[in-house]
Amino acid sequence: MLKTLNYKSGIRLIMEKIEGSRSLSLGIWVNTGSSQEESRDFGISHYIEHMLFKGTYNRTPFEIVNEIDMIGGQQNAFTGKEKTCYFIKVLDEHFKIAADVLVDMICNPLFDLTEMEREKLVICEEIKMNADDPDDVAIDNLENIVYKNTPMAHPVLGSRESVMSFTRESVLDYYKSHYTKDNIVISVAGSFNEDEIIDYFENAFDKLGSKSLPKKEYKLPSSKEVSGYNEIHKDIEQSHLALGIKGIGANDDKKTPLRILNTILGGGMSSRLFQNIREKKGLAYSIHSSLGFNKKSGLFLIEAGVSNENVEKTLMSIKEELDNIHKYKISDSEINSAKEQIKSTYIFSSENVQSRMILNGLTILNEERILTQDEMLREIDSIKSEDIERVKYIIDDYDNYSIINVCS
Repeated sequence: MLKTLNYKSGIRLIMEKIEGSRSLSLGIWVNTGSSQEESRDFGISHYIEHMLFKGTYNRTPFEIVNEIDMIGGQQNAFTGKEKTCYFIKVLDEHFKIAADVLVDMICNPLFDLTEMEREKLVICEEIKMNADDPDDVAIDNLENIVYKNTPMAHPVLGSRESVMSFTRESVLDYYKSHYTKDNIVISVAGSFNEDEIIDYFENAFDKLGSKSLPKKEYKLPSSKEVSGYNEIHKDIEQSHLALGIKGIGANDDKKTPLRILNTILGGGMSSRLFQNIREKKGLAYSIHSSLGFNKKSGLFLIEAGVSNENVEKTLMSIKEELDNIHKYKISDSEINSAKEQIKSTYIFSSENVQSRMILNGLTILNEERILTQDEMLREIDSIKSEDIERVKYIIDDYDNYSIINVCS
């Protein structure tokens, strides 16, 4: 059962009870990410995420993690292009302890200078690790091209130079401007007392400012403007291909048919890309396609790992499958199979309290329609062949793709 509540303060709450669960996942979402950063601050959203674990006016860094470990909880956070999330999964009896820790982290960060300098070095190591991973290199560079000249282009981690330049003043300025009541969404899923949740969070974030800075607006370049082939050379044994094209926003009504089309093309072992390029031609061990949705934009992605000598054959085989999507009507049997795969994935994830917390939090922040499980399944089932035909144009033109090849 889903329930939403808008507090007078501007904070939003979404709760979903999951029958038979004895645990809950609590997520505090902040409606900010790397797309809201100025050039001088690249990586600051991610840096603040790290720093909120590094001590508050009430808890040391050890106490933050130890309080959750002592009750057997799992605690983590992540930062994206548009959103930051702090979350804890615990047994339902430990809700208040988990909530106290998260609220303290978000409302009372110490930003200790010693910890700040130490954490800069930690993030620089993370940047190095990212630079050593060809998949990460491919995606970062692809996003930089597809989102060219927009706030979505730069990596979430920032650069070593930008991270090392952060001052306590610049960090506090960004924190106070973006960690505000109107930017907060609380998502709870699992087993809990509804009244306890509502009462607890009514005044929990009173220390935060009321209003954030206006969100940056941007317009993505057309796919044609940024399409083309690019190579990045590293000391590796295999070529890592990433092909990307501008997608659609999270609340676009074409989202569900596009998800079905993605599943048909590259969403699983029975997909066209997998069957043609791996099973029939033996060109790749791993090949798949995926969809990413932001609030007003998105990315359709094809990834493959191949031998250096098979890059051209693989790209031509991908083009062949995209051409087939364009030329020929997709069979009802493929559409029905894709629907069942998506429904199963959705239901399987629905049985996980953390997956439900994340899905619900994203739904609120993306201003999507809130659907029950039955409504979601009906929406998937309602998609017809003609709906699939109407979204083909988004992904079927190979010439519009930006291509990154990370190779030796």
